[in-house]
Amino acid sequence: MRKLACMLASIIAATSLFAQIDAGLFRFPDVSKDQIVFTYANDLWLAPKDGGTAIKLSSPPGVESYPKFSPDGKSIAFTGNYDGNSDVYVLPVAGGVPVRLTSHGYSDRVVDWTTDGKKVLFASSRESGKARFNQFYTVSPSGGPAEKLPLAYGEFASYSPDGKQMALVFRTQVGRNWKRYRGGWKADIHIFNLQTLSDQNISSPEVAV
Repeated sequence: MRKLACMLASIIAATSLFAQIDAGLFRFPDVSKDQIVFTYANDLWLAPKDGGTAIKLSSPPGVESYPKFSPDGKSIAFTGNYDGNSDVYVLPVAGGVPVRLTSHGYSDRVVDWTTDGKKVLFASSRESGKARFNQFYTVSPSGGPAEKLPLAYGEFASYSPDGKQMALVFRTQVGRNWKRYRGGWKADIHIFNLQTLSDQNISSPEVAV
């Protein structure tokens, strides 16, 4: 009985210690010309690129993730979950009230901005159903209907400087990374030409799309 009591006391003490030192994770960083935005404790934070104190951006309570600076560095698009579903929002770098750009029953995740800053690229399962596969869409930062890109699948991507191509992965292993994994879920890097609609696998060129 005494041994059991000692074990319980040790567990309680350890739990209290971990609760005190649990500082959370700094996640999803993105860099502009002079600032860094990141997620900490489900909120967006902004810090000077050259170092300094990070400030919490004004936002409603909820989970915020995947922030991306606009090309001019004046706005931040991010994924916000305030009502049980993830949607696309945009927020001025100076802070304020986020503007909701999408409202759909399935999750929308911010991926990037188009090079000209006129659209926000996001991945969504709105046509495939929850937890099946995502596809790429764009939406204006001022709101409006989403436009689907001519790709069957899409998870993460980045536009070329001229906006004519994008580097992308059709699959993702976020949270499920296996060292030297070479199976069917391997996230190969593709270059997709938005004008000719041609695709090139540059990480495993011997594999056909």
